[in-house]
Amino acid sequence: MPRQREDSMSIVFRDLLMLLALLMLTLVVLLIPLIKVKQDTLQTDIEKAAGDMIAEITWAADVPADIDLWADAPGEENVGYSMPYGKIFNLVRDDMGRDADFSGLNYEFIFSRGIPDGRYRFSIVYYTDNGLGNTPVDVRVSIRYRQGKLMLGIYEDVLTLDYPGQERGVISFVMKDKQLVPDSLSFAPFEIFHGTLKQDKP
Repeated sequence: MPRQREDSMSIVFRDLLMLLALLMLTLVVLLIPLIKVKQDTLQTDIEKAAGDMIAEITWAADVPADIDLWADAPGEENVGYSMPYGKIFNLVRDDMGRDADFSGLNYEFIFSRGIPDGRYRFSIVYYTDNGLGNTPVDVRVSIRYRQGKLMLGIYEDVLTLDYPGQERGVISFVMKDKQLVPDSLSFAPFEIFHGTLKQDKP
């Protein structure tokens, strides 16, 4: 009889464990959609706060160089470190290189309020090496725009700046009715920062 009692207890214990395991599995399955919805909502809120067109650059965190991002919006509005605010674009983060902040990132970005019709241009400038010694710097560039709840890519690539003082035109394109005109993309050389300096001279 004691042997039979031990077997009965083992069966009850095993059944209880299986029941708890099934309960946990059911809870996990029910919670997954809720977690996904929460993540999607958070991502949408971040993108909503960031603007209608976003251009950003990053370069290696251990590089002290100061790289600048410049935007030229319709109406000859140039936005960059020395002119961070415009009617369309704002320079949100001006990163001056590794030794100038404690964030651990080399990251700079510009966003727009609205997307008026016209041509947009973006360039990057190797402002200073901060003692790096004229070493080339690889810069990742990403440009995208909002369409409803989605952010659509316009351009993403890694470009190399070879020496301090160099400006490199990244891309220009036309937007119409808040849509990218596909055949308007151009990679012909241009300057925004240096062109602005020339215009400022008497």
